[in-house]
Amino acid sequence: MCTRYTIASSVAAIEQEFQAEFQYAFQKTYNAHFGMEMPVIIAGSESKIVAQQWGLVPYWAKEPNLKFHNINSPARNIVKNPVFRVPVRRRRCLVLANCFFIWIRTESGKKVPHAVYDSKQRLLSFAGIWDSWKNEDNSRWIDSFSIITTHSNKRLSNFTNQMPVIIPPGRRRKFLRSSIHLNEVMHMLRPIESDSLNLYPVSEAVNDFQNNTREVVMPVGERLFAEYSYVPKVYLKLEGMGSMKDNEDRKPEIKMMI
Repeated sequence: MCTRYTIASSVAAIEQEFQAEFQYAFQKTYNAHFGMEMPVIIAGSESKIVAQQWGLVPYWAKEPNLKFHNINSPARNIVKNPVFRVPVRRRRCLVLANCFFIWIRTESGKKVPHAVYDSKQRLLSFAGIWDSWKNEDNSRWIDSFSIITTHSNKRLSNFTNQMPVIIPPGRRRKFLRSSIHLNEVMHMLRPIESDSLNLYPVSEAVNDFQNNTREVVMPVGERLFAEYSYVPKVYLKLEGMGSMKDNEDRKPEIKMMI
C-alpha cells in the first residue's frame, strides 16, 4: 500500500519537470495522508496541476461516506472493482511526489518507517485514477483520486508486498492519453524495475498525521542500498529528492538539506 508520501519540491521545479502550471496555491506536504488536497495532473488537462482530495469517492455514491474513501486502487482487480473500473478507463491521473513511506517490521516486531526515493529522479509520478462526486442539486462536489498500487519489485519485495505504480517520465503522456487501449494501460500498471530506488529509516514522527514538517523525511540511519561510488547522502532540496557525489574518503553518512 501507499498510505503516506511527500511532495516538497519548489513550484518552479515541479512545473518544469511536468511541463504544467499550478492552478492553485501549492503548499509543500511532507506527510501526505488520507483526505488531504494534493497535486495531480489529470487526463485531458496535461498542462495543468490541480488539487484533489486523496481518497477516491465514486461519482455514483449517494454520500461521500468513509467507506468510499479509497486511497489505493490495487492493479490486480482495478478493471473489475465497481469503484475503479470506470476511472481506470476514462479518468486517469498522475500523482506528484518526491518519495513515499513504508514500514519495515524488525525481528522484535517493531515497525520502523522508511522513506523510499529514486536516487536518479527527484520528482516521481504515481499512476492514479480520479472521479468527481456531486450531490443531487450540484451544490457540493468533490474531486478525488486514488493511487494505483501493484506488487513490489525485486528491490522492495523483502520489505513490503505492495508499492505505488511509478510512471517513468517517458510514459507519462501515454498513460494520460485517452485513446490508448485498456490493455496498454494495464501493461503500465507494473512495478518499476529500477535499481535506483532506495530507502532509509526516518523518525517515528511520520506516524502522527499532524506532523507535517521536514522532520518526517530526515534520515535517522543509513540508506539500505549502496549507490555506486556515491557517499550515502540524501538531499531534499527545494527542488526535491536526489543525491550528490562527494569525497569518497569521507565517512559515509546521510544528510537531509532543505
